[in-house]
Amino acid sequence: MTFLFTATPFLLAPISDRYGVSEGTASAIAVAQVGSFAVMNFLLPRFVRPSGQILRIAAIGLVVANALSMLPNEFAVLIVLRVAAGAAAGAMTWLAWSNAMKHTSTMSSIAATGPVTALIASPLLSLLATHGDRVVYGVLALVAIPAAVLIAPITGKKRSRGDLSRSRSNRVLLAALFGLTFFGSSLYLNLSIVGRDIHHLTPFAASIGFSLNAVGSLMGARLSNRHNRPGWFIVSIGIAAAGTVFGPVPLYYFGMFWWGFAFWMAVPAVLQLLVDRSLEPSERAGDGQGVMALGRSFGPAMGGGFVDAGAFSALAIVSASGLTASGLTVIGVNASRERLPPTDPDTIDQQF
Repeated sequence: MTFLFTATPFLLAPISDRYGVSEGTASAIAVAQVGSFAVMNFLLPRFVRPSGQILRIAAIGLVVANALSMLPNEFAVLIVLRVAAGAAAGAMTWLAWSNAMKHTSTMSSIAATGPVTALIASPLLSLLATHGDRVVYGVLALVAIPAAVLIAPITGKKRSRGDLSRSRSNRVLLAALFGLTFFGSSLYLNLSIVGRDIHHLTPFAASIGFSLNAVGSLMGARLSNRHNRPGWFIVSIGIAAAGTVFGPVPLYYFGMFWWGFAFWMAVPAVLQLLVDRSLEPSERAGDGQGVMALGRSFGPAMGGGFVDAGAFSALAIVSASGLTASGLTVIGVNASRERLPPTDPDTIDQQF
């Protein structure tokens, strides 16, 4: 799954060349696959019980969708296939996080798996993308095969109708997670283009920034359980995001590193805030992943419009402002949480 999302920034140029569409239009592949990813995270917890069988079916679907993405000559057909790939990835992510959120001590370990993969995938995929998107999709199909053949013991229960905590702060936190990924992805997805057009970097040189982002993500994921101030880290992402566009090349690299570090210092802690205000630890697993996926789906659509207009500075300002607002929202909820008893559905979060 990490390979899938890591590949997207490097696929915009080859897809634009192959199908004769603008790079902003090419970002529709992110909207398609992340949109279906979000839908699956919202629907599955309400209709099915987590199981290893669902994981295997989703993995097989991901292999098939990636393999078939090598074949179409029409951009619309590719979009349909990316919808299928995103749905499969969404099912797999829901299963992984719903299982992990039962044991909070494992959340940082689960969070670290993505950055480790992205660290390796970023330079590899940047090189493969120079040979066209078909090669990248072939590799994405191959790396998904182990999940399709290995057996994972996953258990859980389907969410009962009405079995949901009444925490108002959870709704606010979900909105903040949406803002984090909406405003973040609008710029992040286009940082390879920023590196090329603003900083005049080669695709491989730009990929170093994504590798640094993965290094920072790994560090943040491993250290995320050692603090309780996720909002301030989200605010700092806004500053880093602006630096990737307005700063010199070293700030482009440092901004991407800090973006990954601060993101993963923040997200597990915000998910833990959701757990603390839920009737059951896995209750909001799908919703948390779903709203973040919705943000990642709609963000590139907005960012693509700025990119096609060549308005990178405006995009950076909008992205940084939205990230800062999301961080301030989490700060407010976290401050309120410290004054309230945990897991009390009758008295929870009256301020919100």
